[in-house]
Amino acid sequence: MKRIGSCLAVAVLVLFSEGEIARQLTLAQATQGNVPPCYHQEFSEFSFLEGDWEVKLNSRLGDGKWEETTATSQIKRDLSGCILIERLLGSRQNRPFHVLSLFAFDNNSKRLQYLLSDSEHGLLALYHGRKLGGEILLDLELVRGDGTRVTIRRSYSEIKKDSFSLESKHSGDGGKSWLTVMKAQYGRKPGRN
Repeated sequence: MKRIGSCLAVAVLVLFSEGEIARQLTLAQATQGNVPPCYHQEFSEFSFLEGDWEVKLNSRLGDGKWEETTATSQIKRDLSGCILIERLLGSRQNRPFHVLSLFAFDNNSKRLQYLLSDSEHGLLALYHGRKLGGEILLDLELVRGDGTRVTIRRSYSEIKKDSFSLESKHSGDGGKSWLTVMKAQYGRKPGRN
């Protein structure tokens, strides 16, 4: 009887793809109370972000010149592990600069989400995106006061265990050309997770 059960288990594994098995296990765990109902496997695309970071920032200023500064960032799970929250503290043009970010997965649209606000602009900017190859691309479609449309893209790349790069760029022509406005290099703080 055990042999039939083992064969049946192997047959089930062959029938389901790895992603489907993970989804089914997560659903089973959620119904047993082990995993929050808001958990979605796709959210794991953001897992590399968790930790305490030292950040080297290069920001394009209004006059086109670049400013190099440093910052610290802490990114951790919240809401039963279903979102990540980033708090970045640094400076910009000799003033304190703070960023608050939320990372999530929207199960309705099947897209990654990124919500950003900072002490420079004060607005809530909701980006949507996806993982493409080794990068995570998050876009915000923005209409300026004069009616012009701008796409703002944040791309996470060069993702390694203890570092990653972030770049922000703007396009006013639907993505045909891009102007880089910010580059950041995150390095994990020594002795931190």
